Amino acid sequence: MYVRKILIYTLALILLGSCKKSKSSETEADPIESYVVMVSFDGFRWDYTEMYETPNFHELAIDGVKADRLIPSFPTKTFPNHYTLATGLYPDHHGIINNSFYASDLGGIYRIGDTQMVTDGAAYFGEPIWVTAEEQGVKAACYFWVGSEAPVMGVRPSYWNTYDGSIPYQERVDQVIDWLTLPMGLRPALVMLYFDEPDHTGHDAGPESEATGEVVEYLDSILGYLRIELSKLDHKDRINLIVLSDHGMAPVSADKYINLNDYIKEDWSISVVGGNPVYLVQPEEDCADSIIQAFRGVEGLSAWQKEDIPEHLHYGSSSRFPGILVLADSTWSMGFNPDPSGYSGGAHGYDNAYSDMHTIFYAEGPAFKENYSAASFSNVEVYGILAHLLGLDPADTDGDFGHVSGLFKTE
Repeated sequence: MYVRKILIYTLALILLGSCKKSKSSETEADPIESYVVMVSFDGFRWDYTEMYETPNFHELAIDGVKADRLIPSFPTKTFPNHYTLATGLYPDHHGIINNSFYASDLGGIYRIGDTQMVTDGAAYFGEPIWVTAEEQGVKAACYFWVGSEAPVMGVRPSYWNTYDGSIPYQERVDQVIDWLTLPMGLRPALVMLYFDEPDHTGHDAGPESEATGEVVEYLDSILGYLRIELSKLDHKDRINLIVLSDHGMAPVSADKYINLNDYIKEDWSISVVGGNPVYLVQPEEDCADSIIQAFRGVEGLSAWQKEDIPEHLHYGSSSRFPGILVLADSTWSMGFNPDPSGYSGGAHGYDNAYSDMHTIFYAEGPAFKENYSAASFSNVEVYGILAHLLGLDPADTDGDFGHVSGLFKTE
């Protein structure tokens, strides 16, 4: 039934779109050679388009490029990865090392719900793509992208919004179209758009559930609506559309839960910040070895001091890293509540080698090949893709454009 409802909604959007007049009317030559619209659907696992009915995603793949998977950075959390997508840097290098972490240079704990921290430009290292663009005379617009509410390097995008998750998704798309129809000189060439689903539903119901399937299929209809609206613009032939996500989602259950209080001694003076399945521990002096020993052999988790963290995680060298990383194994959960009943549904934050953490990358437009299947690649490459499309001189990143050059048409 929910599939039928989504398909009916998609048809309604198409009919609605077909009744609208063109939203673009060029009255002078447009100096912008290439536009980029990048959309993130939070928590969209790489195989959701195979599990659920997503005709608009499938059409997008035929018309453009689809990567096998986009590999997130560790920790596979929302804020670290959205800022990686913007900067091309691993979280260890751009400073947002978790959704929450203690930062002595900021004088407190950075938390995603703390407006003062989120809007503090000093919280963010590296150069996000909107700063690169604005500094080189290219206007940018960000609808709820991590970091865009802060003056990073003293710069904000020309257009940005304070986060408000209650704004309807279609209204967000309409704002993007309005930006793209602004008069010359005001119109942004780079637009970044964020949606908070299917992450929330995936957490509550798990990735393999009717509720998550219904939300994924609704998001597919939103993608269809966006593509229809973009196709009406006079400059549609210069718009490159990228659709991706920050991380995937893994199923979890209460029978695989670890109460960390069972292993932490009462006389230890430690600071622990984070959330399932990744915690950052600041030990008191000469206590680190005891903490590691306490966690050694506990089924379902691993703990490392910074020098021992696996190399593929690219983690532990940040000035904000406190000393010890505690990470749950895939499908396990951990916390400080003796009651495990709340640890069910879905979770993310795990080792980025875990396939359920992998996500999506689709792209179409004049710069991209058509009906092209690309190999998996790391999300540190996305900044380079954006800079290339916009003709910008890029900042230094952890990516290598050679890894993704095959996505583009050759002259």
